[in-house]
Amino acid sequence: MRTDRLIILGNGGAAINAVKAIRSAGHEGDIHMISDSSGPAFNPMLAPYYLKNIIPWENCFPFGIDFYKQYDVKCYFGSPVVFVDTLNRIIVLKNEKRLHYDKCLIATGASPIMPPVPGLRDSAKALPLRTALQTKTIESAIPKAKKVAVMGASLVGVKLAEILRKKGLEVILLDIAPNILPQGSHPKTAEFLRKYIIQQGIDLRLSCNVEYLEETQKGFVCPFPEGEEEIGFIAVCAGIKPNIAFINSSSISVDQAILVDEKMRTSTDGLYAAGDVCQGYNPISGKQEWLGTWVNACCQGRTAGLNMAGSDAIYQGNIPQHISPLFDWSYAQIGDIKCNGNHKVISKGDPFKGEYCLLVFKKDILVGANLINCTEKAGIIRNAILRKTNLRTKGLLKPFSYENIFYDFVYQS
Repeated sequence: MRTDRLIILGNGGAAINAVKAIRSAGHEGDIHMISDSSGPAFNPMLAPYYLKNIIPWENCFPFGIDFYKQYDVKCYFGSPVVFVDTLNRIIVLKNEKRLHYDKCLIATGASPIMPPVPGLRDSAKALPLRTALQTKTIESAIPKAKKVAVMGASLVGVKLAEILRKKGLEVILLDIAPNILPQGSHPKTAEFLRKYIIQQGIDLRLSCNVEYLEETQKGFVCPFPEGEEEIGFIAVCAGIKPNIAFINSSSISVDQAILVDEKMRTSTDGLYAAGDVCQGYNPISGKQEWLGTWVNACCQGRTAGLNMAGSDAIYQGNIPQHISPLFDWSYAQIGDIKCNGNHKVISKGDPFKGEYCLLVFKKDILVGANLINCTEKAGIIRNAILRKTNLRTKGLLKPFSYENIFYDFVYQS
């Protein structure tokens, strides 16, 4: 049995699944887990469902507090990493403690982006939604506010705007982009979503740039083009960025995030990366890309753990996929919906009357889709994308005709 000393940096989906894989592969040596959080592992994707009173608080911690004892993990919680000495294989913590490793997994996840708006970054009334503490902070702030702003019309931002509106608050949803869900929705889809969000009583302000914020005892004064407005707090949902500040890019290959191969190995021997902190393989583009989804992080973590324990595991990669309820609608983004001159877009339906689907083809190959009110088809469409379904080849589409809209949608519309 292998007894290498393994260190895992992080305490999220990737880190937890790595631990499970390491033990399942028969590793009996030490596993050290280092995290600036205090555990147990929190799933940030579940925070909106807790705030909507759909799930209880304990369900946001899917692995529970007993996990670490069950898998014999030596925990260093509340201990941020300041440096990884890849030459000597040493982890340096903020408290100056040093730990040697034989193999190390970087699974430190991602943190909310704080836009560079004067008065925002250092304010206790600018509230992101990512961690357990941040979730509880927003929950406690809601009863004290009457009017709030959500900065960022991302999927998390739109869901949080819905939550705040249903709790009786006046909600301003703003973004510097011209469209709702700018990273995941085609402009045609975004226009339906824009109209729908406004119908729900959300004050939607797109192409809106806040130049500064003035903090008051009750919240903020925001200088909008229409005039100054007072709000109780700002929910910051402007995206996330990988936690790689402690990485020396001269010793580890880094692009937008840490670059890894199909075994989750970095460019440095003995060092792996998984989850929101790395860029893995996207089978649509054939490139290493950053995805930032819980499922992808868990799969990458499992692959990394198996290989750290001496197995020979390969992760085939993943494509972007986000499915979520938005008020009474359901919405999905699958694959690549960013269009240029090489793309063909076909759309059908009206979400205000029923279902809506938009398919994106690059050189006649299906690469992405938006779905509204028919998200049960997401799995089949995802498989069709991975199969590189061709728009011109009916034989590839016809087998799906009884389960989704492909055949009728493309060839009979």
